[in-house]
Amino acid sequence: MRDNDWTRVLGWPGYKVYRHEIDEPGKRLKLWVRRRRANKLLVCSGCGKPRGEIVASYEREVRDLPCFEYLTTVVVELYRVRCPDCGVTAEKVPLLPSKAPFSKRFEDAVGQACESAAASRVILIKRAKASEAVPSHKEALMARVENLAGVGSMPYLPHRA
Repeated sequence: MRDNDWTRVLGWPGYKVYRHEIDEPGKRLKLWVRRRRANKLLVCSGCGKPRGEIVASYEREVRDLPCFEYLTTVVVELYRVRCPDCGVTAEKVPLLPSKAPFSKRFEDAVGQACESAAASRVILIKRAKASEAVPSHKEALMARVENLAGVGSMPYLPHRA
């Protein structure tokens, strides 16, 4: 694929892929991105005001959502800007809301997965307790709970012979 195609696949508004690397045995994809020419409005991360003076540039690696079966790492070219109020600070990037090595999309997806997994688990536990009197349903339900939870045994469900 060309870098232009990877830009579309990545889907980060205002950024373009200028280099990519695929590690097929390791199932990893690494994309290098930088701002598009039209996206040069730099915002101070301290005060949130637009600033235009670039002091330095640096790269930051962040984990993004998987692309097909490949774990995706994005290397983002960022700038340090001079702010009259805050001094020299890093630019504020909406796609990277925190200092964590994860993109906003990745953080949101993990949060949703945790919320839905917890809710599903509570519902399945309630269903399991309600159907304990029927042994044939219990074994099928136990297998379903274990499969969804990704564990080998569920210690909080009593076993009956």
